[in-house]
Amino acid sequence: MLKELKYGALSGKARAMYGKLLTREDYVELIQKKSVSEAVSYLKHNTHYSGMLAGTDESDVHRVNLEILLKKDIINDYNKFFKFSNGKLKELIDLFYTKTEIESLKLIFRMFEAGTAEHELLEESLVFLSRHDKLNIPKLSLSRDLEEFLSRLRGTDYYELLGPFAMDNPETRLFNMEMTLDLYYFRKMNRMYRKLLDREDASIIKELLALEADMFNIFLMYRGKLYYNMPNQIIKSYLARVDGKLDMKTTEALLGAGNHDEYMDILEKTPYGFLFEDREQPFLEHGYLDYIYRLHRKLFRMKPFSIACVLSYLRLKEAEISNIISIIEGIRYGLSVRDMGKFVAGIRI
Repeated sequence: MLKELKYGALSGKARAMYGKLLTREDYVELIQKKSVSEAVSYLKHNTHYSGMLAGTDESDVHRVNLEILLKKDIINDYNKFFKFSNGKLKELIDLFYTKTEIESLKLIFRMFEAGTAEHELLEESLVFLSRHDKLNIPKLSLSRDLEEFLSRLRGTDYYELLGPFAMDNPETRLFNMEMTLDLYYFRKMNRMYRKLLDREDASIIKELLALEADMFNIFLMYRGKLYYNMPNQIIKSYLARVDGKLDMKTTEALLGAGNHDEYMDILEKTPYGFLFEDREQPFLEHGYLDYIYRLHRKLFRMKPFSIACVLSYLRLKEAEISNIISIIEGIRYGLSVRDMGKFVAGIRI
């Protein structure tokens, strides 16, 4: 009864929002569109994104602009949850929001590195940082390069974290900054969730955080070794230190793998081996993303009066946005329906 009182309004709001997420039929429609404008038009006229896309010309929408618009929808969802929560629960939801902020910062950094950080795009992207009172958002949006942008984050934790990378080697800077931000999230969440939740809710977060950290480490080691040829000691410095199912012996074995096949052979013997059985899948993370989507759907249904009603909804919404962006990219590059389906997580098309 206490859990129902605590989560009653929040759970009801989450269920209403959950009911508006894209269905399999929506994905089938999207994936068959012949152009980006057709896909955006479908979202605009047939889904819950209609309000968010109301003022958008679907025939002339930039991929980054669309991604920003889609992510603004998550901000609206967070604001709805804030209205239905208070105290420690509200503080935890704010902690969840850190992940959205970090993903938005990564997008901005990539725009700078690619030379596409135009003032208008920056201004739209920076809405994700508007909760930081000490930030001068208009001034931040006028940054001419990444170094200037980083210097203007003063007053936030991100300035202390990222300032040292301002003059770093451009070839490794983006990777180092992204890893630093991810570790910041893991450390902050791992430090705070027990203080904010009762035992049952804390156990849910503990299990999910351990899974997320293990997967982060698996993908980090894979890319660090096989793509960037990074020294093992550097890779180890970026590993998330959350108690999960990957022990030190397995970690050392993965770091010792000489190629893709060796790495996958070791992975298949871990508790996560079932996520990597399909070696024909071109996207290494797909098995995990597919699994996490199904896991959060199950948690949302099975534990409606718990922290899962908020966290699982948000993770499903993030997956939905990622799926939409993958489909848009697939259409842009002329992928077949079959090939695009390989990049859609959680939905069998």
